[in-house]
Amino acid sequence: MTIQNKIALIFTVLSAGIILALSIYIYIFASESISGSFYHRLEVRAGIVGHAALEENKSKTSVYYDFKEKHLGDLPFENHHVIHNVNSARARNIKARLHLPESFYSQISFDTPARFFRRDTSYVGMKIAKGDKNVLVLSTAVDVFGLAEMENLKNLLVTGFLISMFFVFTFGKLFSAQIFRPIRLIIRNVKGINAHNLHQRLVPNDSNDDISDLSQTFNDMLDRLEITFEVQNNFVSNASHELKTPLTVISGEAQIGLSIPGLPQNAIDSFNTIYRESERLEHLTNSMLSLAQTGFDGKKEQWEELRIDELILDVKEAVDKIIPSNNVAINFDHLPDDDQKLILNGNKTLLKAAFSNIVLNSCKYSDNKPVNVIIRADQTYAIVEITDEGIGIPDREINQIFVLFFRASNTENYKGYGIGLPLAHNIIRMHQGKVDVHSRVDEGTRFVTYLPFK
Repeated sequence: MTIQNKIALIFTVLSAGIILALSIYIYIFASESISGSFYHRLEVRAGIVGHAALEENKSKTSVYYDFKEKHLGDLPFENHHVIHNVNSARARNIKARLHLPESFYSQISFDTPARFFRRDTSYVGMKIAKGDKNVLVLSTAVDVFGLAEMENLKNLLVTGFLISMFFVFTFGKLFSAQIFRPIRLIIRNVKGINAHNLHQRLVPNDSNDDISDLSQTFNDMLDRLEITFEVQNNFVSNASHELKTPLTVISGEAQIGLSIPGLPQNAIDSFNTIYRESERLEHLTNSMLSLAQTGFDGKKEQWEELRIDELILDVKEAVDKIIPSNNVAINFDHLPDDDQKLILNGNKTLLKAAFSNIVLNSCKYSDNKPVNVIIRADQTYAIVEITDEGIGIPDREINQIFVLFFRASNTENYKGYGIGLPLAHNIIRMHQGKVDVHSRVDEGTRFVTYLPFK
């Protein structure tokens, strides 16, 4: 998950928590207010019923009920129970029928109106006294309109919560996108800078904020990288001329010395040693220069579109010239149906050198046994598998084969300098690819190279 999406998600979660807490508060406050109002109305009616029950003059009793009917009206499912004697059988019967908790009756005994709610029914208990007489009034009713209002309020709050979450997440995405727009711009520009255009720089904004500091930091890093590449470029260019000249002179002088007639055998042996070692040193120098060139800025080597299958055919042609009796076979059975997955953007010369080194190594260390090359592709990479039946690589050493000058412990009978595979590895990485190696001693080695297709 990107940081932009994380910020939008965190913003949404925090907003959801705040809105949910506010909704719960509103719902509880409204519920308390509506139920309190209903309890009060029920208590007023219970009081009227209680006073009517205590009225000795029965002719006045109807006055209470007439007042209640005209000015208050009945509540939905309103019912009143008047108990003159708490210990009477009627009281026990009503208590058993209503199933109210003992705390409800305990509160009434302290001359405090008791309230209780179960399911959708509200209960009110009051002790009404007049003179030395008192009665216990238990009233029940259902707040149909209040419950409907609370249900509507709940639906309104849930709908409002969902709608608000949609807008919060949408605006959070827009907000985070706007905040990260300069960073995305930096990322896009940095991705466009590679070994070909190290001179390119980011354009800092004038806001003098952290984004501007980040752009300036990248520019400072690019300045240092460009200087390092230029130093390396100059060194390799100069070394290619300065080293080849004396080596050519030494080799030529050794050949002239060998052509002198009448030389004693020890002098001939010395000249042969000088010539052989100068040739070896020249080959080693050329390999080192090729390895160093894989880190160049690409100004001298042109990158282009190329097909991986055609490149492997060129590699096979080059190997045929070096080892005419090779047993390299190219398998085209796994080529992708989409030809676009075979097209790479790279330097043909360097890639040809990389694959040639791997194939020649497979031929050399397998004593020219069959070498199978398979070309295929997945959703991201063009893949080349090179499998031999050679001596293999010991497990403890397989992680070191791309280290410069390293040679496996079982290669003492084969000539080499430990440069070919590091060179190939550098070239593959230079093309944003990777190399996997699978090997078993005395069974063979399989190199799997991955290069992103265009």
